Amino acid sequence: MFKLACPSCGAEVVFRSATSAMAVCEYCRSTLLREGDAVRDAGKMAVVLEDYSPIRITTSGMYAGQAFGVVGRIQLRYEDGFWNEWYILFDDGSAGWLSDASGQYAVTLDTGLADDAPPFGQIVPGGQYTWDGATFTASDLRTARCIAGEGELPFQVGPGWQAKVADYRQGVRFLTLDYSEGARPRRYAGKAVGLGDLRCQLLRTPGEIAGSAGRLKGKAAILACPACGGAIEWRPAVAAHLHCPACGTESDATTGTAEVMDAGRREARLVTTLSLGEEASIDGKTWTLIGLMKCQEVGEAEEWVEYLMFNETAGFLWLVESSAGWDKVRVLDTWPESVSSSAVRYEGAAYTRMQAYASRVIQVAGAFNWRVKVGDSVSITDYRGSRGTLTSERSPSELGWSLAQRVPAATVDGWFGGKGRITPSVTSLAALASTSMAADRGKLRPLAWVFTVLVLLINVPIAFRGGLYSWVLILIAIGILWLPVYTDVLDD
Repeated sequence: MFKLACPSCGAEVVFRSATSAMAVCEYCRSTLLREGDAVRDAGKMAVVLEDYSPIRITTSGMYAGQAFGVVGRIQLRYEDGFWNEWYILFDDGSAGWLSDASGQYAVTLDTGLADDAPPFGQIVPGGQYTWDGATFTASDLRTARCIAGEGELPFQVGPGWQAKVADYRQGVRFLTLDYSEGARPRRYAGKAVGLGDLRCQLLRTPGEIAGSAGRLKGKAAILACPACGGAIEWRPAVAAHLHCPACGTESDATTGTAEVMDAGRREARLVTTLSLGEEASIDGKTWTLIGLMKCQEVGEAEEWVEYLMFNETAGFLWLVESSAGWDKVRVLDTWPESVSSSAVRYEGAAYTRMQAYASRVIQVAGAFNWRVKVGDSVSITDYRGSRGTLTSERSPSELGWSLAQRVPAATVDGWFGGKGRITPSVTSLAALASTSMAADRGKLRPLAWVFTVLVLLINVPIAFRGGLYSWVLILIAIGILWLPVYTDVLDD
């Protein structure tokens, strides 16, 4: 451990790791570069944007049997959002990174330069990279800039510092190729984790988040739309990309005020079954609907609505309403294993490929934890299994997996207070009608048997004398009697 006084304000600055190259004074925000047993003031570092992350410097935990502490953070912003990279120091003196993006976490350790890695410009989501006897799939490709930092870090960063990174996944394993230093990337390997898995201590409490972010995480606030003046409900420190439900103007509320990003007015109001701000009790937790978007299958008339739900401790959850019914959808931290070109396996269960299509956002309203806009399109592949539907979504910069599980409309209605306004979908109603009709046709089966016996008793003696032609007529008559029953079977 190395301590010294900040040359700018005199406050004590601590370097806990012998490999740390810089530290940010927590009092005056000066960036201090370590040069032997002295430091040099390299200017001021921007203050980090306080988000809903419970992690902070001094948070501790366990990973791979070793205790660690969080000693630094950099905040990286790309076109559609931002994420945190927490610098962690283990008890044995080694270091690593704890990635924190929209409630999803991964711990990775430096494994050295990756001479066998492909050029950054050739990587695409879904591409493969083999290392340590495993084949990893590219999940995320970003060019981001550092917007802020705090604590101590292993290299010099500052406003304008650019990171070029490609993330890969294989089951629970997580791998990053970092091209920030040049064409030969540095490889970081680890796995996706939850804060519970890390047995984290000294996490920020809701009250502490209130003190730093200005209000309790998840508590609703109202901003005026900069285009039409309409009220926009949002969650400070949770979701900063806003869409006015009245006119559709897109805004960025990262700084606490709505700044127009896309001033194009869309007068058609998005009318949906559920409304922004509604609360639901799901799995014993209270969730709030903060964003919704209407999507359409490209080239087809099929449409559906996706509702983004938020809980202060559990993060994000999706509800999807379509003509087929309702689905509860969660984004997967652990990826399925590919079995063949038409099947995957997840948590021991097999899923068979059903369909592939493209989806496009046609309307959007509310707040989101990343930038979503009308016209966004992704390629979707669905895999059906006994536990639900696995879906892969691919965009030019990202590939992700989610699991959707069908939920009865009555259950969804109960989640939102049991008001009786969430009814079965048109498809479900048609299925009920079909079942009713099938039951009515099923009642004809005993009658068909009775008349078949009568036809045979009356006509078989005649058929013995009439020859083949008579037998054909008897079979035709029996077929007509059983036609309604056969129709029932075919419909099933």
